[in-house]
Amino acid sequence: MSDQYRDDYSGGYPEQQYDGYDGDYYPADGAYPQDGAYAPEGGYAEGYGYEEPPIEEPEARPEPKIELVDEDGIRAFELATLGWLVGFVALLPFWGLLNDRGWTWWIWTCLAAFGIGAIGIELTRRRKARRLRAEGLA
Repeated sequence: MSDQYRDDYSGGYPEQQYDGYDGDYYPADGAYPQDGAYAPEGGYAEGYGYEEPPIEEPEARPEPKIELVDEDGIRAFELATLGWLVGFVALLPFWGLLNDRGWTWWIWTCLAAFGIGAIGIELTRRRKARRLRAEGLA
């Protein structure tokens, strides 16, 4: 077993020396050994084909006006509950096939979700009415 899998293995590696070559960095005074060109502070050397990218100011974009589609959630409950009712009605013709395979739980799931959704619709309507009464709008 290799040492690296031992609990007391420190994980260190032997020190590696930098194997670069002379001239792979630019001295602090800005002189370039290849052609003797001088680059201004923070820029590129001449003759290397690089240009400073232009500084673009970000455009001021107007804040989009976002309106809530349904702030009370009633429409979401209605659509979801309707979807479960459609699923229940769509599965009824396949009762025999689902019963043979032991999948009648699909039908009962749709029916239960429809019932829970109906309760949710009523609760969200009551919450909306309570909020409107508290704001003095109803």
